[in-house]
Amino acid sequence: MSYRTILVQTEDSVAGRMQVTAAVDLAKRFDATLTGVYLKAEQIPAMFVGDAFTAVTLAESFLAEREELISVGSQKARGMFEAAVADAGIKSSWTQINGDNEGALVHAARRHDLSVLRREVQPAGGGASILASEVAMACGGPVLILPEAGYPIPFGSNVLVGWKEGRESARATRDALPFIGAAKKVTFFTVSHHAPEHLDPMHLAQLSAHGCVAASAAVDRNDDHSTGTAIRLRADMVGADMVVLGLYGHSRMQQLLLGGVSRDMLINFDMPMLVSH
Repeated sequence: MSYRTILVQTEDSVAGRMQVTAAVDLAKRFDATLTGVYLKAEQIPAMFVGDAFTAVTLAESFLAEREELISVGSQKARGMFEAAVADAGIKSSWTQINGDNEGALVHAARRHDLSVLRREVQPAGGGASILASEVAMACGGPVLILPEAGYPIPFGSNVLVGWKEGRESARATRDALPFIGAAKKVTFFTVSHHAPEHLDPMHLAQLSAHGCVAASAAVDRNDDHSTGTAIRLRADMVGADMVVLGLYGHSRMQQLLLGGVSRDMLINFDMPMLVSH
């Protein structure tokens, strides 16, 4: 199992360039094709919707300025992306998509093995930001969420898996197997009073089949802190440079709501985190 197609959101900023650098490194590592996507606003703001001449005139001026901003930003992002992939010698493609909501990005993510995003993405030309967690909850595959800055490249040699016996953790583990199989150290960490101290033989056999021979279990039975805090403390304790987490959540009134641990981790964590639902 490997990632053969990777998607990365592109923009010409410090965080955007670091994100592309990380995605290029992953594409080289997994011999994958890399797709760069540029998110742009397309919807006309509600304040300009109407029949009055003034509103129409203002809308035309606003849209012209926005298109110029998007065009310049797109050219810079594409130039940065294409220079990075050319230096690395990897196969790639680049496209612009609608960033008015997460729909187009979810659509694109469903057509790639792995998506690389920051926690919050702002489309060029304004509009509401898109949360990586929204994409991860809806796309049916793994999303690698990168912090704004301060993470090593490459990463993934020491992986902490937030493990809880259930569908979400099993799904995230499968989605992370290319990382887990190549890692030098993998810790399956559980916060529970009843979890076993060791990985069971079937679990070890599954991991071994994917090249992982350095997996171990760790359990925290302490009630003095939250699960999110326990995961962060354990990541520091074992020296992890990447975390794998199954997202817990549900749909209520047509809105996907994250569970408390998932929400806490996504807001407060400061290292690369592979998530899936």
